[in-house]
Amino acid sequence: MAELGTTTPTSATGDVVPQPASTSTHNNSLAGDDTTPTNIGKFLLNWQNKIEIATDGLANANDITKAAWARLAAGINNLTPAENDTTANDEYYDGEGFGTSDVTSKRYQFTVAGHRVYGDKAQDYIASKMLEIGDNLKTLMRVTFADGSQVYGIVTLTNIVPAGGQPGAKQTFSFVAVFNGKPKFVPASANK
Repeated sequence: MAELGTTTPTSATGDVVPQPASTSTHNNSLAGDDTTPTNIGKFLLNWQNKIEIATDGLANANDITKAAWARLAAGINNLTPAENDTTANDEYYDGEGFGTSDVTSKRYQFTVAGHRVYGDKAQDYIASKMLEIGDNLKTLMRVTFADGSQVYGIVTLTNIVPAGGQPGAKQTFSFVAVFNGKPKFVPASANK
């Protein structure tokens, strides 16, 4: 008989169904294999992206090693970068009716969204800024991508949604972090 709180896979007739052992091609948590896949075929999985926010504001903007970093992970289910290009669109006589487009500036940003986790240091810090304006919304942010490359710099926290949603749903949480100026980029090879 199974212990209280555990289940044993059974067939429709109640017989115990044998479970395959864990192998390198078959990941089976019932066999005690805690290995999480990092990719599917040649595609890296997004869970490896690491989002961090400095909870001490701009206190250590010049030295990221001294910042009070907190990871944004619990409850977070979406990370979307955007370049927000500003373009100059022009037509010239030698274009024979076709125009040109030149990117003249960018406002690089990340939209971070998911569900509200109260007590999470990073989420609590961001939610506490919902009524702030000006420099009180600026802090450091660092994103390490699945391949090991990083982008970091001073961001302004905008469009903060600290909670909300329907009565029977998990509370929502989201914000947009807009980099002030050109963020620093560290290629994956430099982080190995």
